[in-house]
Amino acid sequence: MKRFTMFAVALALAAVLFGCGGGDDAGTDGATVVSFWHAMGGPLGDRLEELVLEFNETHADIRVESVSMGRYQALSQKIMAAVAAGEPPVLAQAYEAWTGELIENGSAEPLNDYIEGPNGLSQEELADFVPGMVENNTWDGTVYSFPFNKSVRALYWNRDLFGEEGLDRAPRNWDEYMDYARRLTKDQDGDGEPDQWGTAGQISAWMFENLLIQNGGRILTPDGTRAAFNGPQGVEALRFMVKLLTDYGKVTSGYEYQNDFQAGKVAMIEGSTVSLSFMEGKYTFDLALAPLPEKEREGCFVAGTNVVIFSEATDAEKRAAWEFIKWFVSPEITARWAAGTGYAPVRMSAMQSDAMLRRFEEIDGLREVYGQLEFASYEPRSGAWYAGRKYLEETAVESALREQASPEEALEMAARAVNAELESERRSKY
Repeated sequence: MKRFTMFAVALALAAVLFGCGGGDDAGTDGATVVSFWHAMGGPLGDRLEELVLEFNETHADIRVESVSMGRYQALSQKIMAAVAAGEPPVLAQAYEAWTGELIENGSAEPLNDYIEGPNGLSQEELADFVPGMVENNTWDGTVYSFPFNKSVRALYWNRDLFGEEGLDRAPRNWDEYMDYARRLTKDQDGDGEPDQWGTAGQISAWMFENLLIQNGGRILTPDGTRAAFNGPQGVEALRFMVKLLTDYGKVTSGYEYQNDFQAGKVAMIEGSTVSLSFMEGKYTFDLALAPLPEKEREGCFVAGTNVVIFSEATDAEKRAAWEFIKWFVSPEITARWAAGTGYAPVRMSAMQSDAMLRRFEEIDGLREVYGQLEFASYEPRSGAWYAGRKYLEETAVESALREQASPEEALEMAARAVNAELESERRSKY
C-alpha cells in the first residue's frame, strides 16, 4: 500500500479539482504525450520552452507538454496532491527530499532498467557526468531521478571598483575576503555613512552552508540523525558571515543586494551562477566571477532540482519521458541549457563544447566557478532536512544577522528544531 503524508492527503481534493495528470498517453496526432511539471519562470522558463519545442520538433512520436507552476512550493504541493489523487504528471522537477517521499509511497519510477536498456547510457557516458550527480540521485543502488537544473555559488566582483583600490583579482580566502570588503566599503561624501559597500547579501542558508563546509564542518552527523552545524566550525562560520555582512556590507531583502551590485554601489556579492540570466545587460562595469574564497578547504554545495518519472504513467509515457531526459542531459543540450541560463552543465565533456567555450570567453571566471563542481557537496536528502533547512535559515542565520541572538545561541536554537524534525521522521518510519 502506498503511504502518503497527511499534507498530501489533505490536498487530494484539490488535485481532483484542477484535473492534474491522467488521461490517454497518445495525443490527437498519435504522439505519446509527456506532461512535464516544473517551476521555471522568466528567462529560465523561456529557455526551457525553446528546448522543449526543439525536442518535440525532432521527435515526431513524442510531445512534451510543459507546465510551469511558478514557484517550487506550489510545485511541491501540486505534485503531492496529484500523487494522493492518483493522477500525477508523467515527469516533474523534484528536490531530493521530495523524491525520497515519492520513493516511500511508490510513486517514483526506478530508472535502472532505462539506463541499462537498449536506449540507455553506456558506462563511458555515465562516467562523463559531473562527479556526485548520479550518485546523489541514487537510493540503495537504484537511480530514481536525474540531474536537471543544477547550480553552484559564485563570487561576482566589479573589476572597476576593485581597480580603484589597487586590487586586480578576487579574494581567494576568508582573510582576503574580509580585508577586501573592508577596503571597498567607503564613505565618499563624508556624512559618516557608507556610500559604497564591500559586499551585500540576503538571508541565506546556502551562504552559511558553504562557509561551514569550507571550515571543515558538517550539516548533519555522519549517520544523519542529528544536527552538526552548531559545532565550533559552524559557530566560526556564522560569526564570519555576520561580521562580513554587517561591518563591511549590508543585508537586504529579496534581490536588492543584486540590484545594488548592478548599480555599482556594492563591490562584490555571492550568488548562484543562474543570477547571470537576470543580470546581463543591467550593468555597465567590467564584471568578473570567481570561485568562493576558501578556508580550511575548498567547499561548495550544489543547488537545484532533478527530474522524476512517475510510476503511475503508462509504459509508453515512461519510455517517452526517459527519451526526453536522455536528450536533455546529452553533452550538447546540457551545454546549451547552461550557456543560456547559468545552470551548470551536468556532463564534464560539455565544458569543451562550442556553446560553453563561447560562454567562458564572454564571462571572465565562469570556467573556474564551474570547476568547483569537481569537489562539490550535496545537502542531506531527507524530508526532515527539507523542513529543517528553513530553521537553519530563519532561526539561525536570520537571527544572527539581525543581532537578535549570538551565532552560538542562534545555531543551538536551529539545531534543536532540526533534531526534533529528524526524530519525528525516524518515528514515522517505525
